[in-house]
Amino acid sequence: MLLRPVDASGDILPVCSSAALLSGPEAAAQLVKYRLSLLKGEWWENPEWGFFILEAMQTSRLSEAETAALSAQITAYIRETSGVREVENARCSVVGRQVTYSCTVRTAEGTAEVSLRI
Repeated sequence: MLLRPVDASGDILPVCSSAALLSGPEAAAQLVKYRLSLLKGEWWENPEWGFFILEAMQTSRLSEAETAALSAQITAYIRETSGVREVENARCSVVGRQVTYSCTVRTAEGTAEVSLRI
C-alpha cells in the first residue's frame, strides 16, 4: 500500500517521486487516521460508512464505566482497516466529553502508533 504524505494539519503534500510516498506501517497508520476522521453520515454517497464516535457521544454522556466498551468498539473498527493485522496496547479514557484513544497497529511490515482525541 502506498499513500501520499500529509502535513501536521492533515493537508496532502505534493510528491515528486514514489520514494516520498508512505508505505508499510506508516501507510497503514495513516489509513487508520483517515478512517477515524470520516464520521458516519459525512459521505453523501454512502451515509452509513464512517466512524461512529459522534453518534455515541450525542446519544449519552460517556462515563468511565462505558470506556472499556467504547475502547473495544474503536479497536474493532480499526481492525477492519486494510493492512492492519492486529491492534495492540489499546488505551482509552473519557474526561468529560473528550475521548482519548491510542494503540499500536501491527502490519505485515511492522508496527505504528495511532492516537485519537475527540
